[in-house]
Amino acid sequence: MPTNMIVLNDADKRTYLRCLTYVLHLGDGEAHKTSRKEIFIENQLREVGLPIEELQSIRVPKKSNALVVELKEVHDVKVKRYIVREMILLAIADHELNDEEISIIYQIGVKAGIKEEKISDFFMWAAKGVEWQIEGIKLIEEDL
Repeated sequence: MPTNMIVLNDADKRTYLRCLTYVLHLGDGEAHKTSRKEIFIENQLREVGLPIEELQSIRVPKKSNALVVELKEVHDVKVKRYIVREMILLAIADHELNDEEISIIYQIGVKAGIKEEKISDFFMWAAKGVEWQIEGIKLIEEDL
């Protein structure tokens, strides 16, 4: 979450963490915990400066509408955009995006008041990053 231009208040931090937790559990069927996912969220708690005890209050929303309500309460559009961008980065971290992830993140963002074009820009930006990473791996492995 390191960025110099975005300042999150405690409520925004909790919204950010719930949004990331939701993305982590997309496609799980059930919102079950795994140790890797818990460790990731614990690290994000530390990074945003919340005590580890907050983990108990970070629940995976069952429906995306709960996140929409929370994101609508974030008044700074830069913070909203930041949260949606981070959701996209987390979803694409495994170098794969499925239709469900794309659709849900679009729906959450648009319903929370972010323009569809901006969300598309974030997806394109994230895809370029993945292409850049893959190209870097190819550069290392070619001509061996």
